[in-house]
This record gives sequence, structure tokens and C-alpha cells, in this order.
Amino acid sequence: MEQLQQILNSRTEDMVTSLKRKYEKIISIMLGGMLLFVLVHPILTDGFTYPGSINGFVKAMFFYVVLLIFYWQKLKNINHLQLSDHIKERMEQLLLMLQRNYRTEVIFVVAFFVGVIFIGRFFYGKGLQDLDDTGVLIGLPLAILFSGAMVYLIIRRYRGKIKEMKAYLAEYEHAA
Repeated sequence: MEQLQQILNSRTEDMVTSLKRKYEKIISIMLGGMLLFVLVHPILTDGFTYPGSINGFVKAMFFYVVLLIFYWQKLKNINHLQLSDHIKERMEQLLLMLQRNYRTEVIFVVAFFVGVIFIGRFFYGKGLQDLDDTGVLIGLPLAILFSGAMVYLIIRRYRGKIKEMKAYLAEYEHAA
């Protein structure tokens, strides 16, 4: 039983560490992409003289900041996670956290990709007028397609981790 507790303890610590690394990697990549965008966008838009280039730049920065805040908050939550010293409670905490993160990420991804279309219209002063515009008619199905692909990847990743944590809990309860 003691060996099982040590193994499960190391597995749960590994899971928390991998989640931290994942969010740190996402934030680093996004910051790098943001820096690259800041450097390249003025060149592509001829020093912001291209019509709408300022609006496009501000819109892109807005969405970058939204993503950064979302993943920064997730990293902060994991860094401040107070895990129990008892292995069963620890696994239950991690299972609850995984299930909560799963739901949160799915909702965020769908809202983000659909929001890109509608919030983007406000940056160009169009608001909710002319929703039958070509950009909306092309962008909305693309947003649904991208959000569907992202949701599929999120489901695939989280279901595996949730299944693994449930198996650890079942193994522990079986041994106890």
C-alpha cells in the first residue's frame, strides 16, 4: 500500500508539473508570436498607412491579450493549488480541477472563435449591422470549424487525463 501511495503521489505531482509546463509554454509561444506580430505588422501595412491597419493591429493585440490573460489565470490557479497530503484527497482534487478546466476551456474556445467575428466588427465600427456581410458569412463557418477542431483536441487531451486520474483513484480504492 505504501508503494502504491508513493507511485500515485509521484504521478499526481508529475501531472501538476506537466500542466504548469504546458501553460508556461503556451504563454511563451503567445508572447513570442505577439512580439513577432508587433515587429512584422507595421512592415506589412507600410507603416500603418494601409486602410484599416491600425484597427487590425488593435484588434489582434486585444485578442492576444485576452488569450494571455486566460492562460495566465490558468497558470496562476495551478501555481496556487494547495494539494492535500492524503493521496486520495489529492487525486480527487486533481480530478475536480481537470474536469473544471475541461469545461472552462471548451466554453472559452467556442466563445473566443465566435467572438472574434463579432467583436472584430466593433473594431471596424460595423457593430451588429449587416450581419449578412460576406466577411461574416465566411468567417462564422470558419470560426465554427476552428472552434470544433479545438474542442476536439481539448476533449481528446482532457478525457485521457481524466480517465487516467479515475483509474488511479479506482486502483487506490481497490488496494485500500
